[in-house]
Parts: sequence; C-alpha cells; structure tokens
Amino acid sequence: MKKVTIFFIVMFLPVIAHPLHAALHDRGGGLIYDDVMDITWMQNANYTGITMIWDDAMTWADNLVFHDYDDWRLPATDTTCSGSDCTGSEMGHLFYNENVTSDSGGWFADVRPYMYWTGMEDEIDASKAWRFNFSSGSQGTSSKTSTRYAWAVRDGDSAGPVAPEPVSSVLFLSGGATMAARCFRQKRQVS
Repeated sequence: MKKVTIFFIVMFLPVIAHPLHAALHDRGGGLIYDDVMDITWMQNANYTGITMIWDDAMTWADNLVFHDYDDWRLPATDTTCSGSDCTGSEMGHLFYNENVTSDSGGWFADVRPYMYWTGMEDEIDASKAWRFNFSSGSQGTSSKTSTRYAWAVRDGDSAGPVAPEPVSSVLFLSGGATMAARCFRQKRQVS
C-alpha cells in the first residue's frame, strides 16, 4: 500500500505543483491577470460601451485611470500573423489559449462578437491599424477611421482595490466594551 501511495505522489506531484498551462487570475475589482503574457486585463471587455476610431481608442487607453493605475494601453499584436491562429498576439492568446470568445468570456464580461483595436499601426500603410475579432479569432488590419471596440490592458500583475483596514484602536475599544458588558451581565446574573 505504501509503495502505491509513494508511486502516485512521485508521478502526480509535478503535475499538481506545475500546472500544464497557466491560468488567468481574478485579482478583484475588475482586474484579470494573465501570468503567461504577464499582463492585466480589464475584466469588462466593453468598459467604454461604444465603438470608436483608432485614434480615439488610443487616446482613451492613454488617459484611462482605473484603480489608480494610469498606464493602460491597447493590446499588442504579432504583426507577422494575419488571419486565424495568431496566438502570438495578446488578444490571440486570450482567444486561442484561454478560450475567451464572445460566446464564452469566462471571467471576462461583455466580450463583444466584433473587432477590437490593438495598439499597433500597420507598418506598410499608416492609415491602418491592427484589430482582432473575438467572434472568429481572426486578426488583420482596418482603416483607422473604422469604428471598433477598445479593451484596456497593462503590463504586469495588478492588485485590485484594497479594503481599508479598521483602525486598531477601534477594534480594541469595541472588544473591551464587549468584554465589560459580558462581565457586567455575569455579575448581575450571579447576584
């Protein structure tokens, strides 16, 4: 029996200790961390609620302040891949590796079945920028004057908002008052 237990521990401990693929992590407060890409996504994929041209999307992301983070940007993309199976882009990674689509957003809210802007211009034609479609998983370029959704991301792991800790003296006083009330009640019951 011990040999069988040791065998299973030796065989399966590496799988448990090192998952086969990394996961997305809900950091609370509308933040989802991707530990493979080392980026934090806004949980709401349609935070703006509107589509916009590329210049407006870039301005929105540059000026966004969310949970005191002011370094948001539009996702990066692999400009060497066009069409489907472009897993090197940040949105392609979400779609193909984490199965985040407009039909099944997972921990993400309001993933639209349409195109999202990336923060990358087309290197050949400056009037175009790269975009990704969360319905079909395809990426390519569009005219910058076309309207698309914008989804903000920032580099690194980001913690959600922290609830303020109660002041220790308040806890001390309330605990002391509770103890005094119990002692007073016990004395009255004994008398």
